[in-house]
This record gives sequence, C-alpha cells and structure tokens, in this order.
Amino acid sequence: MISKKTKSNLFLLTVCIGAIFFYTYYISQNKGSIKIEKEKAPVINKSNEVEKGITKFTDVEYKTSNVKNKIFITKGREAFLNKDKPDLIQLNTVHSYTTLSDGTILNIKSDKAQYFKNTKNIKYFQNVKILNKNGIITAEEANFFSEKNLIRLKKNVIFKDTKNTIKGDIAELNTISNNLEIFMNKKQDKVYGKRQ
Repeated sequence: MISKKTKSNLFLLTVCIGAIFFYTYYISQNKGSIKIEKEKAPVINKSNEVEKGITKFTDVEYKTSNVKNKIFITKGREAFLNKDKPDLIQLNTVHSYTTLSDGTILNIKSDKAQYFKNTKNIKYFQNVKILNKNGIITAEEANFFSEKNLIRLKKNVIFKDTKNTIKGDIAELNTISNNLEIFMNKKQDKVYGKRQ
C-alpha cells in the first residue's frame, strides 16, 4: 500500500511535470512574443523617407491675418519641419484661400510650397494655379507677401477667362482688391493676349 506521503509526492511531481510542459508549450505559442529573424532590411524609397531631424505632419492648416484682420488660410496634405530651419515649413498638396473685398473667394493651389513662419510669406511652386471670379492664372512659381497682400507670379504666367488668354513673364495680384497686372521681364517685349 502506498503511503500518503508517497501519494502527495507523486501528485506534486505530476503537477510539476505538467506545469513544465504546459508553460513550455504556451510560451512558445505566445502571440505577443517578438520573433527575431535575420532578414534583409526593407528597401525604402529615398523620396518617401523622412530625414533625421525632420518632423512630418499630415492635414495641416495655417491662418495668417494682417492688421485689418484679413484672414489668409493655407492647408497642406503634408508638412515637414526641420529642426535646423525652424522658421521654414515645407508643404505638399497645398491649398490657400482668402476672401476678396467684394466677398468672393480667391483660391491658390500648388503641389508644393514653403511657409515662412516669421514673415507669414508663402512660396508656391509646381503646378501653381490661382482661381478667382475673373478667371484662372497659372505659373511655375508664385510668392505671397503677407504684409503687402500681394501675390507675385513668375515663369510662364498665363491668365485665362471666358474670352481672353494673356501670357507674360510676371504677374502681380492684389489679394484685397483682386487687381491683376501682367508684365514682361524686358521692357521691349510685349505681353501676349488673345481674344476668343
């Protein structure tokens, strides 16, 4: 006959062996554990890689107002802040807008822009398009000067409305009065216009 002490020792041994098997199996099956494998690092496309020292934000909005409380809003799908250039914000897929003195909206769109926090000036480039009640202006580059309420467009400036197409080297658009002036770099060159 087996003594109580032997029975309890056998029971304890069985529980210990069962616990060892149980924990060994479940620890190896733990879904929360990290499995480290030696694999090749994924190749990152350098154009999509954010460099060290740069912070990326998505769906940003910046509001600028002048002394007359005229508001100029700029939105970007992506914004990049560089710790070495804290005044400069790089923007992708940009849309800016403001209300003109007659109550209509002036829209500015571009693929890229640079927003200067100290001056509130904005440089737009790549597929710059300005839309207002009078028509559409396209250019390769545009600069918004906050203090002057002025947008200066450069390189391949084209203004189109329902009846006219006007081409020039430089255009200046007042963001309050909506007054547009188109110039050429050389005084002897003439602004090209076509009536449809």
